[in-house]
Amino acid sequence: MLLQQPVIQADETPVKVMKEDKQTSYMWLDCSSTDSPEADAQLPNIVLFDYQNSRAGRCPVGFLQGYTDYLQVDGYAGYEQTQATLVGCWAHARRKFKEAADAQAKGKTGKANWALNHIQKLYRVETSIKAASPQEKQAKRETQSMHCLSSLKPG
Repeated sequence: MLLQQPVIQADETPVKVMKEDKQTSYMWLDCSSTDSPEADAQLPNIVLFDYQNSRAGRCPVGFLQGYTDYLQVDGYAGYEQTQATLVGCWAHARRKFKEAADAQAKGKTGKANWALNHIQKLYRVETSIKAASPQEKQAKRETQSMHCLSSLKPG
């Protein structure tokens, strides 16, 4: 049922497992929500955990075999081996801007701070539409988020 969703979010995280040949294994997470105008309101939100002893690209490829819709990920190259249409994650993008801002001299601001400010505006839009229908969310995003997104786009 998860692979029938128009959008899936995926991520992997290292886990330490006792009595395992390798020091580090991985818990792969795949989830969906009905936050899409095309989503069938009858489909439930789904969260699946998949334990693997590897972070190899074959792990998401094996699970997502044949999935060609949107896959929201953090940029890990292993997902590029799937057939999905990859889309980014603002939380992961924000992290890099935060690291850049933290690396600036004390009391200085720069492009990283400017980007963080715009990402915060996007987060405010999302907070304001949390309870809205998928169609209402899309409309608000088109009117309120598009300006921020276009200003973040490299010239």
